[in-house]
Amino acid sequence: MFNLYRASQVLFPGEKILDDAKKFSYNFLTEKRSTNELLDKWLITKDLPGEVVYALDVPWYASLPRLEARYYLEQYGGEDDIWIGKTLYRMENISNNQYLEMAKLDYNQCQTIHQLEWTNIQKWYAHLNIKETINTRLLNSYYEAATSIFEPERCNKRVAWAKTNVIVNTITSFFARPHLSNTGIQAFAYEFTNTQHHEKNRKPWDGMMNALHETLNEISLNTRVAYGVDIYPHLHSIWKVWLLNLQNGVDKVEGEAELIVKTINLCSSQCLLDESFSHPQYQRLSSIINDICHQISHKGNRTISFEIESKMQELVQLVLCDSPDDLDTTSKQTFLMVAKTFYYRALFDPETINQHIGKVLFENVI
Repeated sequence: MFNLYRASQVLFPGEKILDDAKKFSYNFLTEKRSTNELLDKWLITKDLPGEVVYALDVPWYASLPRLEARYYLEQYGGEDDIWIGKTLYRMENISNNQYLEMAKLDYNQCQTIHQLEWTNIQKWYAHLNIKETINTRLLNSYYEAATSIFEPERCNKRVAWAKTNVIVNTITSFFARPHLSNTGIQAFAYEFTNTQHHEKNRKPWDGMMNALHETLNEISLNTRVAYGVDIYPHLHSIWKVWLLNLQNGVDKVEGEAELIVKTINLCSSQCLLDESFSHPQYQRLSSIINDICHQISHKGNRTISFEIESKMQELVQLVLCDSPDDLDTTSKQTFLMVAKTFYYRALFDPETINQHIGKVLFENVI
């Protein structure tokens, strides 16, 4: 029943039988949870109840890779897991202490790298010297990136994601202040688009402008060093679009996900450029992820509507199914990966997210 619930969450639009299976298995497991009956008579395992509780509390759309791994490291029993048939037996290729020890070492090593990156992120933001007190979601921004792109060799994309998120929050929080009218964001967007008109120390948003340019230059430099490609013109172009949309009253969350996706893809070894961004499937994926984020921002946190679920199903189908003249798998997966962080953000309250952050980034696996 547990496996049925997990499998049924990978759902495409119109799959009513699978949707019914998801509802049935969820209700069944929830009832068993309430009566403390999360047991399997064919298996003696370390923490099957913990696995089920995680799956019920963290649906697949919100299950970020490093968060799921962190919990499973506590639930996996290694060679102590026993399967029950006509006799008791162990499956060494599935339940193995060496796997467990290697996984713990790997997790703790990655966590050390993430902690160092987090320290550098704090130094980076302090160096920007933005004097205003603004809700940047600094730690949350890094956590969302690190729990989704956790591999050491993908540092460039992870840090670019986090910094993009921080700058978006910095700009939108700054211009949301009552004394700054819509003409402020219009002037900011114009100045960014026409850099020759930028005059330092003349406007209240000069610090924001410097921070944005510094960040784009840094992301571009890191990608040039890694892959030999200058992505600055493309970064400038996608930020120009986002700022113009913000100026025209488009919800900042609606365009934020697309901005992050494009930044990640620009920082990859494929270095997707304008021709890829204009691909029909890329445009469709962008439209869906913008719709998801628009719905989330208007429904409010911890409210997941039928419309959001339907759009997530549509996104999953486009990402997982191949089609003629398809985008590469990595680029498509980026859309789903980023969408899941917005779904996660909407589903959980700040206290729960802080607990997850502590567990994923700062608690060693023992």
